[in-house]
Amino acid sequence: MEITVTIHEAEHPIAIMQVKGEISAASYMEVVNKAQALFGNPARHLIIDLSEVTAVSSAGLVGLHKIALVYSGVPQQVDDDDSRPDFTHNSSARKFVKLLNPQPDVDEALKQAGLKLFFKVYTDLESAIQSF
Repeated sequence: MEITVTIHEAEHPIAIMQVKGEISAASYMEVVNKAQALFGNPARHLIIDLSEVTAVSSAGLVGLHKIALVYSGVPQQVDDDDSRPDFTHNSSARKFVKLLNPQPDVDEALKQAGLKLFFKVYTDLESAIQSF
């Protein structure tokens, strides 16, 4: 998996995090850690570009949910043990995190997991940027 980040300068900077490959049990914490590092430094707004994500596992879905919680302001603890994830529903992440162009299989996984309640999904970058 590969993650690249660009910053779109606007009234409030917007981080665009492009993920390539699979978001799986082996890689989901890398995505979460990168999103947490970007949170407020430099950007409080995040677009996760999923256009080159070929698959997302259940662990990857948990990772995306963790990002929603972080950007909703829910404090997160480090998962050094096998504790269960907090599946608190807080749709305020929709204000700060957008998903961009998920492939059909990834989009279906997001839908089945109910993560479209947390994230607004866009098919083009300009619309995602303008939504902030």
